[in-house]
Amino acid sequence: MKFSVSLSSRIRAQVHLSEGTQFIGVTGPSGAGKSSLLRALAGVEPSAQVSAEWGMHSAKVGIVFQQPMLFPHVDVRGNFSLASRHAKANAMSLHEAAKGCCCEHLLDRAVSTLSGGEAQRVAIARALVNGPDVLLLDESLSAIDVATRRKIYRFLKASCSKRSMKCVVISHDLEDLALFSDEMLHIVDGEVTSNGEVSAVLQQIFSAGDIEVPSALITGVLSERDSSGNIAHVSVANEELFVCLDSLAVERDADGIELAKFTVKACDVSIDTNVQLINETSTSSILNTLPCTITTVDGFVEQDHSKKAKVLLTLQIKEGSGATHNPQLLYASVSALSAERLALRAGTPVLARFKLP
Repeated sequence: MKFSVSLSSRIRAQVHLSEGTQFIGVTGPSGAGKSSLLRALAGVEPSAQVSAEWGMHSAKVGIVFQQPMLFPHVDVRGNFSLASRHAKANAMSLHEAAKGCCCEHLLDRAVSTLSGGEAQRVAIARALVNGPDVLLLDESLSAIDVATRRKIYRFLKASCSKRSMKCVVISHDLEDLALFSDEMLHIVDGEVTSNGEVSAVLQQIFSAGDIEVPSALITGVLSERDSSGNIAHVSVANEELFVCLDSLAVERDADGIELAKFTVKACDVSIDTNVQLINETSTSSILNTLPCTITTVDGFVEQDHSKKAKVLLTLQIKEGSGATHNPQLLYASVSALSAERLALRAGTPVLARFKLP
């Protein structure tokens, strides 16, 4: 799958993605050209030069903007009815779209009574009822609370697989994009600075220093769910971790194994240099521990007058002996004082501890 867009003084993009990619995350600073990219792909920028190969013949493209742009003269149900008039034969039903976008209870409401988040939910469901092959979302979930937003992302991801749909999502929330994207684009000053595998793109973003406190994307094997139904047990580097189900994105690999992805903020990671404690029963309320090796220490300067208050550590998780995939990374934000007292340097083995994500 590939596309190219050229729009004078706004965006120049040539993007090649894997054939099986269905959910594409797009991020970058404000004014970088992200919205121009989607508007060009949607065909609403007459002066743009666009070439898109979505992997399907004559793709129908739909777009939802940050402002929902609902029809005010009819209620929510009426908005769906208007969208279905020109829908594809196999388009999503009103019931499925409304349920998946958490807006079933809004069907008979007047548009003028909807909150910003409610209107965004309705706008996405309306677009799905129209039956697009490619759905472009321009910060279209920005006013929706985190829990509901992630329910909708899970529904969209499942719909991509079920209906062979492509979804391109602009968001400033890197954790959301990390969890649900198959591949990502990073746009700066009208140029795509990186694109491809999610972890690689995130690492490039963090390495550029644009994000002060990064988050790491961790992938493990979903082993079981807690009896309460709210906590999952995830195996990473032969260690059992505990993660809230609401914070997980779960998918099956080619062998049918359930893989769980979750993010960990650098500010939530603490460092323990007593690596022998990995096999000890912990008396701490912090449940999760991973053995790591420090690979870089950023911001720690030897001269007393130029030390930064915080230090960012990049940690490589020590995988088991049978691991075949690329090593996973964690980040930890600690005080410069702690870094000095613990003598944290590249190559130091440590335990990374963090609470339930």
